[in-house]
Amino acid sequence: MFTMQAGAQDDAEYQAWMKSIPPNVGAIRNATDAAAAAPAAGKLADTFTQVADYWKKKNAEDAVKFAETARDAAKAIQSGDGDKAANLAKIQAQCGACHMAHREGSAGNFKIK
Repeated sequence: MFTMQAGAQDDAEYQAWMKSIPPNVGAIRNATDAAAAAPAAGKLADTFTQVADYWKKKNAEDAVKFAETARDAAKAIQSGDGDKAANLAKIQAQCGACHMAHREGSAGNFKIK
Protein backbone atom coordinates (compact mmCIF):
# COMPACT_ATOMS: atom_id res chain seq x y z
CA MET A 1 0.00 0.00 0.00
CA PHE A 2 2.81 2.43 0.86
CA THR A 3 4.43 1.90 -2.54
CA MET A 4 1.20 2.66 -4.33
CA GLN A 5 0.69 5.83 -2.28
CA ALA A 6 4.28 6.91 -2.83
CA GLY A 7 3.85 6.40 -6.58
CA ALA A 8 0.65 8.44 -6.60
CA GLN A 9 2.35 11.19 -4.61
CA ASP A 10 5.29 11.19 -7.04
CA ASP A 11 2.90 11.42 -9.98
CA ALA A 12 1.01 14.31 -8.34
CA GLU A 13 4.28 16.16 -7.74
CA TYR A 14 5.31 15.46 -11.32
CA GLN A 15 2.06 16.92 -12.62
CA ALA A 16 2.61 20.03 -10.46
CA TRP A 17 6.11 20.42 -11.93
CA MET A 18 4.70 20.14 -15.45
CA LYS A 19 2.15 22.85 -14.70
CA SER A 20 4.89 25.15 -13.39
CA ILE A 21 6.85 25.03 -16.65
CA PRO A 22 4.66 27.11 -19.03
CA PRO A 23 4.60 30.26 -16.84
CA ASN A 24 8.39 30.14 -16.51
CA VAL A 25 8.86 29.58 -20.24
CA GLY A 26 6.59 32.58 -20.85
CA ALA A 27 8.56 34.70 -18.39
CA ILE A 28 11.79 33.83 -20.18
CA ARG A 29 10.26 34.52 -23.59
CA ASN A 30 9.02 37.92 -22.43
CA ALA A 31 12.19 38.90 -20.56
CA THR A 32 13.91 41.93 -22.00
CA ASP A 33 17.41 40.73 -21.09
CA ALA A 34 19.36 37.91 -19.47
CA ALA A 35 19.04 39.38 -15.98
CA ALA A 36 15.25 39.50 -16.31
CA ALA A 37 15.16 35.90 -17.58
CA ALA A 38 17.44 34.51 -14.86
CA PRO A 39 14.88 33.93 -12.06
CA ALA A 40 12.48 31.97 -14.29
CA ALA A 41 15.37 30.06 -15.84
CA GLY A 42 16.58 29.10 -12.38
CA LYS A 43 13.13 27.79 -11.51
CA LEU A 44 13.10 25.76 -14.71
CA ALA A 45 16.55 24.33 -13.99
CA ASP A 46 15.36 23.24 -10.54
CA THR A 47 12.18 21.74 -11.99
CA PHE A 48 14.05 19.79 -14.66
CA THR A 49 16.42 18.44 -12.01
CA GLN A 50 13.39 17.07 -10.15
CA VAL A 51 11.92 15.73 -13.39
CA ALA A 52 15.18 13.91 -14.18
CA ASP A 53 15.16 12.33 -10.71
CA TYR A 54 11.54 11.24 -11.20
CA TRP A 55 12.39 9.48 -14.46
CA LYS A 56 15.55 7.91 -13.00
CA LYS A 57 13.31 6.15 -10.47
CA LYS A 58 11.25 4.83 -13.38
CA ASN A 59 14.35 3.73 -15.33
CA ALA A 60 13.35 5.81 -18.35
CA GLU A 61 16.75 6.83 -19.67
CA ASP A 62 15.37 8.78 -22.63
CA ALA A 63 13.23 10.93 -20.33
CA VAL A 64 16.19 11.50 -18.01
CA LYS A 65 18.21 12.74 -21.00
CA PHE A 66 15.37 15.03 -22.13
CA ALA A 67 15.11 16.54 -18.63
CA GLU A 68 18.86 16.95 -18.22
CA THR A 69 19.23 18.61 -21.62
CA ALA A 70 16.38 20.99 -20.78
CA ARG A 71 17.95 21.67 -17.37
CA ASP A 72 21.30 22.51 -18.96
CA ALA A 73 19.64 24.90 -21.44
CA ALA A 74 17.78 26.58 -18.56
CA LYS A 75 21.06 26.94 -16.67
CA ALA A 76 22.61 28.55 -19.75
CA ILE A 77 19.77 31.07 -19.86
CA GLN A 78 20.13 31.69 -16.12
CA SER A 79 23.84 32.43 -16.44
CA GLY A 80 23.46 34.47 -19.63
CA ASP A 81 25.46 31.98 -21.72
CA GLY A 82 24.52 31.62 -25.36
CA ASP A 83 21.44 32.79 -27.17
CA LYS A 84 18.31 32.95 -25.02
CA ALA A 85 15.98 32.09 -27.89
CA ALA A 86 18.08 29.11 -29.00
CA ASN A 87 18.23 27.75 -25.46
CA LEU A 88 14.50 28.27 -25.02
CA ALA A 89 13.87 26.41 -28.27
CA LYS A 90 16.08 23.57 -26.98
CA ILE A 91 14.00 23.39 -23.80
CA GLN A 92 10.76 23.27 -25.74
CA ALA A 93 12.11 20.59 -28.09
CA GLN A 94 13.00 18.40 -25.10
CA CYS A 95 9.53 18.90 -23.63
CA GLY A 96 7.89 17.95 -26.92
CA ALA A 97 10.01 14.83 -27.36
CA CYS A 98 9.34 13.67 -23.81
CA HIS A 99 5.61 14.30 -24.17
CA MET A 100 5.53 12.22 -27.35
CA ALA A 101 7.29 9.34 -25.60
CA HIS A 102 5.78 9.48 -22.12
CA ARG A 103 2.40 11.19 -22.23
CA GLU A 104 -0.92 9.94 -23.48
CA GLY A 105 -4.45 11.29 -23.56
CA SER A 106 -5.71 14.71 -24.50
CA ALA A 107 -5.65 18.18 -22.98
CA GLY A 108 -7.20 18.14 -19.54
CA ASN A 109 -6.88 14.36 -19.39
CA PHE A 110 -3.17 13.61 -19.88
CA LYS A 111 -1.64 10.54 -18.28
CA ILE A 112 1.96 9.54 -17.70
CA LYS A 113 2.93 6.39 -19.56
